[in-house]
Amino acid sequence: MHKGFFADALSNRPLLWQAMLRANSRPSPCALTVETERVMGTFAAPVLAWLGQGSSTSSTVATPESFWDFAEESRRLALLDEGAVLGLTRIAGVALHAPEVAQVVQRDAQIALRQSLGEDLYRYALYRGQYQSGGVRRFFQQMHTGLPLAERCALHGSMALRLLAGLWPVALVQRFLSLLPPLPEEHPLPTLAEGEIRELWFVLKKLLLKEVAPAWAQSFS
Repeated sequence: MHKGFFADALSNRPLLWQAMLRANSRPSPCALTVETERVMGTFAAPVLAWLGQGSSTSSTVATPESFWDFAEESRRLALLDEGAVLGLTRIAGVALHAPEVAQVVQRDAQIALRQSLGEDLYRYALYRGQYQSGGVRRFFQQMHTGLPLAERCALHGSMALRLLAGLWPVALVQRFLSLLPPLPEEHPLPTLAEGEIRELWFVLKKLLLKEVAPAWAQSFS
């Protein structure tokens, strides 16, 4: 990990820094208060001490059960709260199948789909959703076609985030996957190359910052 990342987080990305502190405190998914800031300061101490050293080269600031290496942007998804993670899962799944949603015109089928997705996600699919996932739809287009469309949306949204987490260190993966709905054993993840998963990440990042948690924009480049 490079000191430049931490210096930038401290000076320019307060939401990211606070989220890193929360993630490395035990216990702690709560909002920052005077008391939690005091407690979390003990977990930040190794980082701050490291920043004060003379060398600017990469080093480690890890302590037992801690994880600080969020310089690679996609890992910052693991800092989101459960609501934001689930929101990204849902909107990603709908974006992946938005053209199919828009093609459902039979009245009863349309009513059922609107009820399953919810009115907000249904309207999102008809409008913005059709233009926000681009070519990554090809990774899921032919998968699980026997499932109802709303179920495919939910399943593939979860799969998209799980595929991305597969590029992370194991310690971070376990923390993140606990926020996602369980993946049925009969529906294993598709096999994608790392470059394809990175392509998927760019879409997930756009959806997060435009549709789910715009306040997090300051925490990403």
